Amino acid sequence: MPKIDFESDGIGHFITDNFLRVPIFQRSYAWEKSNVQDLLEDIRNSYPEDYFIGTIVVTNKNDYLEIVDGQQRLATMNMFFAATRDLMRENNNVKANMIENKYLFEESLREDKKQKLMLNDIDNDFYLKTIIEQQDIATTKESHKRIKAAYELIKDFVKSEFANQGIDHIYNLIEYIEKDLKVIIVSASDEINAFTIFETLNDRGLSLSQTDLIKNYLFNKSDNRVNETKIKWARFTGAIEAAENEDEILQYIRYYWSSKNGLTREKQLFKNVKNKIRTKNQAIALLTNLDTNTQLYLAILNPNHSYWRDYPSNCIEYIRTLRELRLTQNRPLVLAILERFEKREIEKALKLIISWSVRNLITGTIGAGTLEKEFSNQAKLINDSKIKNALELRNSVINIIPTDEQFRKSFEIVTLSKNYIARYYLTEIEKSYRKTTELGPIQNPEKINLEHILPVDPLNLAEWSNVDEETHKTYYKRIGNLTLLDKKMNSEQGNAKFDIKKSMYSDSEVIITKNLCSYEKWEAAEIEKRQKEFAEKAVKIWSLANDR
Repeated sequence: MPKIDFESDGIGHFITDNFLRVPIFQRSYAWEKSNVQDLLEDIRNSYPEDYFIGTIVVTNKNDYLEIVDGQQRLATMNMFFAATRDLMRENNNVKANMIENKYLFEESLREDKKQKLMLNDIDNDFYLKTIIEQQDIATTKESHKRIKAAYELIKDFVKSEFANQGIDHIYNLIEYIEKDLKVIIVSASDEINAFTIFETLNDRGLSLSQTDLIKNYLFNKSDNRVNETKIKWARFTGAIEAAENEDEILQYIRYYWSSKNGLTREKQLFKNVKNKIRTKNQAIALLTNLDTNTQLYLAILNPNHSYWRDYPSNCIEYIRTLRELRLTQNRPLVLAILERFEKREIEKALKLIISWSVRNLITGTIGAGTLEKEFSNQAKLINDSKIKNALELRNSVINIIPTDEQFRKSFEIVTLSKNYIARYYLTEIEKSYRKTTELGPIQNPEKINLEHILPVDPLNLAEWSNVDEETHKTYYKRIGNLTLLDKKMNSEQGNAKFDIKKSMYSDSEVIITKNLCSYEKWEAAEIEKRQKEFAEKAVKIWSLANDR
């Protein structure tokens, strides 16, 4: 029978009595300033009475204890000891070395200094050099920024306590944290039991801990293959965190799971994984697939990813567009397409997703939640081999995508509040007017601005004949009233009347802007006419035809 021990201890005493390690697969330091501030306030308000701050779960590795749960509190309290040491050094207090040698390091005759607490591979070098050794190291990773911010907050707290109550109070706080700031230490004889304990303690936790709950559940189910699962977990989570951030790990797991099982909300994810993954082989298979498909997900996030090197340039543009429009609901479907379709079908399928997404943005036919459900349903059909190519995907969704007529009518009256969406639509419309591959100034979007022809804030509305306040409010955000203007143009004329602006537009290299010179005046009728022209173009640009 595996042994599980429970012990109450002061968190400071627990640190001094042990060497502690955060394993490679554990997440990096995650506490925000608010979490650190809450703990410091708890210490201030509870002193000198005993105060319980939670449970720490560890497994005994003989030379050290491996932390399964509790690393955030332990790292934060270790930073408290580092901050008190640094305060004493600043005040030439000889007790600084005692603090360092008791709580931060241990040294023996035969061994060099050993850290009392080591963080995971991503954080430990930064933590050691920046916090413990006080070197000036650049903070590039999000967890490093959080560590630095936590230390600065703790140091300010310690300085404030010292300034208000003196060094004896700091000694009192150190002794209080060592003896009376209580934790329950749960020691498991093996990792599987530790993972089970962690899950039991956290099963009702917030969505913030979903990633840890899933990880520990899969490790638990992996049984005697747990080392294999640790490697797979560390590899795929490390790749995502290095390319994006820690929060993206949970999103990847959710999108992948949705692509295989249908839409799964974040709050449901751990429960669904737990209900479906029941055996060791299932746990290994899931982690293997997550590891294998990581590069596909990173390619979805980054149009410059090396994955796209052997794909048509259109694929890169479609991925860039999804990012530009900040569309994420499609990711389960894109994952399934990249995993299951042949190369020539991927380009067609991505074009279909762009057209589907734009048509839905314009018409608002399907809400974001329902749209993600449809994307996930189609992804599952692909993974179940019920859809094998782009034509079959188109036929599967054709009845839920807005028709040409619905799209055209909605485009004729659409108003746009988000500039990044307006710029995309106008850029694509501009491309459709150009008969050559030469894209002029729109080749570099940083060289053009979004221009309201009827200004957002006209200096004198009376200068715009037949445009009263109500008409202005109705039309100034219409896409027919928007254009792309070369940045080199005179921006000071942005609020000028139309006759003055026309002279500026005539010099533009952007066709849809230069064409404005054909209008004698600029009123509601002209805006509607231009927008109808754009709507005809839009139906062809975001076509549903499967002809590529």
